Amino acid sequence: MFKKSLRQLLLAAAIFPLVVQPAMAHVIWFDYNKGEYDVLFGHPEDGAEAYNPDKFKSVTGYDQNKQIVPVEIKKQSESVSVIPKGDIAALTAFFDNGFFVTKSPGNSENVSENEAEKLNPDFEVGHFLKHTKALYGWSEVLKQPFGLPLEIQALKNPFELKSGELLPVQVLYQGNLLKNPTVEYEGEKYTIDEDGIALVPYVVGGFQPIEASYTLSLDNDPAADRLSYETSFSAERNSVPEPSALLGLSVLGLMAFARKQGKGLKSTK
Repeated sequence: MFKKSLRQLLLAAAIFPLVVQPAMAHVIWFDYNKGEYDVLFGHPEDGAEAYNPDKFKSVTGYDQNKQIVPVEIKKQSESVSVIPKGDIAALTAFFDNGFFVTKSPGNSENVSENEAEKLNPDFEVGHFLKHTKALYGWSEVLKQPFGLPLEIQALKNPFELKSGELLPVQVLYQGNLLKNPTVEYEGEKYTIDEDGIALVPYVVGGFQPIEASYTLSLDNDPAADRLSYETSFSAERNSVPEPSALLGLSVLGLMAFARKQGKGLKSTK
């Protein structure tokens, strides 16, 4: 998308993060790849990891008017990709990473819900849910919340920003503003101001996934003592030429072809 060295330099110049926090739980995000949208899982700053595709639960595609666009879900052995059946301007997805039990500090194990119910009274057990939102266009309706349980909301059009400018974002839980979420970008934690806003720097090419998390304590859940939400937000123009650009390319192609034909009259190889 863009060179990491330049990105890191501009990040440092634009805003000073609080601390590096690599312990943020995994998130999911989309990566555009030749007409398909790969669903990636892991830490964006470290790269994607293999995962169980059965944990991927749902995806929704939207056009510029926020109308639903049908999609095809293609599950492979360790990944999922999404193929839209029309032009899309946004995608959202849900991934249930299941239950994790902590039996010793720094040691967590993925267990079934039945196993979690047996272990919950004696050990810490968390249920981890992942959501993501990716924008590929901007409009009055697309700038509104999409209704994700935990959602990062851009307060400016990210496609109008110049390199080094800041994108203000807020985090919503069940549609309500959170004033104390964890917000990270490129593995670094960012300050939340008194209005619940974090400022994330933009670099030409698009945003790497911005991450947010929020954890709730559970009192009456037999399988878990906490519910952990992780969500991500990205904004990127797909690398597909606009119709006007395609027209320009076709004219240039015809001119080049004509020149080649003219030369061919003099010399044929």
